Amino acid sequence: MSVSPPLSPGAELAPGYTVVAHLRRGDALDVYDLWSAERACRCIGKAVGPWRGDERAPARLVQEGEILLSLTHPHIVRAYELLDGPVLVLETLTGQTVSNLVAEDGPLRADEAAHLGQHLCSALGYLHRMGWLHLDLTPGNVIAMGGMAKLLDLSLARRPGPVPAGLGTQGYRAPEQARAALHRS
Repeated sequence: MSVSPPLSPGAELAPGYTVVAHLRRGDALDVYDLWSAERACRCIGKAVGPWRGDERAPARLVQEGEILLSLTHPHIVRAYELLDGPVLVLETLTGQTVSNLVAEDGPLRADEAAHLGQHLCSALGYLHRMGWLHLDLTPGNVIAMGGMAKLLDLSLARRPGPVPAGLGTQGYRAPEQARAALHRS
């Protein structure tokens, strides 16, 4: 099976959203830097890839969009809209992931880690009060920008309760997730 290339700059991902650049191709999604004519600013667009390797990807993207559209917190990425396709349009974040920062500069200083940790605890506490668990809290899902942390990628978010075995990133699972994965294997 041949895989279609990502959209090129200038292509329209969805009505009113022009591709500036393709940022990343994951297992099931393409992520784009977009120009929004309506907002007169750049946005991020997440769209299901043309290869459709994961049949659950469209439903997970819709769920992530619906969750993010229902949330308002300064330390959680903001969703602008969820379009048919599906395409999830998000705010552009100008920082780097914590995993990139650590790879480039080494471990964070204790005061930096504590400061970003406060932001993450605030975001996670809010998510929990809203009835959601993130389930994939990794350094790659946290953006550090101007001394502030922003949590992103709620594609695995679930309501509290049992979760499928192996959900989340190995080495970053909560103890109950790791125990569930061990007991099911």
